[in-house]
Amino acid sequence: MRRPLIRFLALALALLLAACANNPPPMENLPPVSFAGKPPFVFNVAKVEIVPKFVSSSTPPHIELVMPVSPENAIRRWMQDRIQAKGSSGALRVLINNASATETPLAKEEGFSAMFTTQQTSRIDMSVAVTLQMLDERQFVKSEVTGEASRSRTLPEGLKLNERDRILYDMVVDMVTGLGQQIDPQIQNTFAPWTVLQ
Repeated sequence: MRRPLIRFLALALALLLAACANNPPPMENLPPVSFAGKPPFVFNVAKVEIVPKFVSSSTPPHIELVMPVSPENAIRRWMQDRIQAKGSSGALRVLINNASATETPLAKEEGFSAMFTTQQTSRIDMSVAVTLQMLDERQFVKSEVTGEASRSRTLPEGLKLNERDRILYDMVVDMVTGLGQQIDPQIQNTFAPWTVLQ
């Protein structure tokens, strides 16, 4: 009588382990990207134009199209949260000159000691560069400011997909926040003639 019971319990345990192995861990629900922590810049222009000059790629080592938030989308969110147009003529043009993200595999160490260390399997490199141009009603550039930022880090072996996504998300947000910190004082000084007082 005991053998059938033992076989039944062993089968149930095997099925349970198989089910756990086939079900990936739940994906982390990453929050929407936002840069609305500071008051926006309001300009006496009719519109804000965003012109992407960088084209994202799905060809390795590029990873922009498989990230939870791409550098370009984060820049667009920064512009939506921090730049407003309240005028009847003219425009503010935003050129996205670079919004790249790449992943480069790293060589793994071999030997006995490597068995006891967590190795770094790849390096993530991200870069953004933008130019903001103030245009008159004839589309001539009256003034401009530029900014750029980059972030790099390595990824350890054994990362789960949601852990990797969180790292990429945090890197992008931190990078575009740094871009904003670089551009803010330039906007305040160079674009002062077009600023609408709140």
